[in-house]
This record gives sequence, C-alpha cells and structure tokens, in this order.
Amino acid sequence: MLLVAHRGASAVAPENTLSAFRAAIEAGADAIEFDVQASADGQLVVVHDSTLDRTTDGTGAVFETDGATIAGLDAGGWFSPGFAGERVPTLEEVLALDGVGFELELKGYGVAFLEAVLHAVRAAHALDRVEFTGWNLPLLARLKRLEPSARTGLFSSRQPEWMPDPVFEHHVVGTAATSGFDVAHVYAGDLTPSISQRLHGLGLEVHANDAASAEDVRRAMRSGADRLSANDVDLALQVMRPS
Repeated sequence: MLLVAHRGASAVAPENTLSAFRAAIEAGADAIEFDVQASADGQLVVVHDSTLDRTTDGTGAVFETDGATIAGLDAGGWFSPGFAGERVPTLEEVLALDGVGFELELKGYGVAFLEAVLHAVRAAHALDRVEFTGWNLPLLARLKRLEPSARTGLFSSRQPEWMPDPVFEHHVVGTAATSGFDVAHVYAGDLTPSISQRLHGLGLEVHANDAASAEDVRRAMRSGADRLSANDVDLALQVMRPS
C-alpha cells in the first residue's frame, strides 16, 4: 500500500507548504496531496481554503487576491514560530519536486483554470505522476475530455450514521461504476474488504482517505486498499512498514 501525505506532512509542518512536502518526502511518503486554486490574476497557488484567513496572515478570498499579494504572505507562523516566513507555493514550485507522486485537488472553477493547470502539469512533464481529484465532478469530467490520459479520482462522502453498510457499499460502487474515473476514494474508517474487492473488479484503484489513527491504517490494509492518505506520515509508516 502506497502512502500519500495529506497536504504534505501536515502533522509536523504547516499544510500545503514546501516544508510540509519536503518533510513528507524525507519521511518516505510515496506521494503528496495538495490543493490548487487561482488568484485574482490567474496565478495557480497551493491553498486549501477558499479564503486566506486560516493558514496565512492574510485575509479574504483567494480568487479576489492577486498573486503578488499571496506570495508575500506568511503561511507558516500560524502553525508555529519556527515556520514563520513560510510562503504559499505555486503549482509550478510543487511540481518541481523530485521523487514523489502528486494528488492534485482542483479547487478552482472554469475551463481557463483547468487549462492553466493542465499546461503547468504538462510543462513540468509530470502528467504521469499526477492524479487529479476534487468534488467538482463536471470539472473532472471536462478534464478527461481535454486530456484522456489524465488519471482522475472520485471522492465519496463519509458514511452517514443512519445509512446501513450494504446501502453505503451499493452507493459507492454504483457511483464509481459510471464515473469513468480511475481511482475511487473512500474514507479509511469506512472502507471494507467487500468495497475494495468490488471496486477492484471494476478496474479502479482504491484509495483510503484521511487515516487519522493507527486503526484506520490497519483497516485500510485489511481492506486491500492500494493507497492511503494521512496527515501523520510517521504514524502511518510505522504501521505500514514496521522496522
């Protein structure tokens, strides 16, 4: 099972920063997950939230802020004083990292945004290292039309408390069967061997999302997931690859 560092090694460094990504690579992660959206002037920046308030010393919506302003913000001081001065990376800076795969979550809108992301990925010769994900299914479907060789991942929501296991499995597998995507994402705490087996039968890779504990990692392993994402890279690796 491969390990994807969720927003980098975000348990030990500020999420979606080069420090978090480098820490994940050094720890032994196979891929890094990050979020991309467009600034007011079309710069592709790596920020999770739609606003800058939580993870920088700036404020306001990303899409209403120009790239130069975003580039000057402190994206690390909120996490700890030792990361003060960390900057918001651009997509190009992240794609320049060597020896790691990428899960690129699309947080922007429109064809111009999509084409700009594709251009950056192609320019970095990274298309074979990228999986494109996101909750915007029309955008991912358009991506597949623009670049049929692009690997796309389908997200599923958490299993609601009221939903019986067979109904949840029927929903996940049924949706994946008609998606035309390549990877099915299921939360690690919801994944079962039966779900994985049926998704594999459809020819999809199975990704266990957001493992938050050692038991989540073990559950993903027992269920036969191909990949797992976690904030705590060291914890996940201790379970996955004990020395």
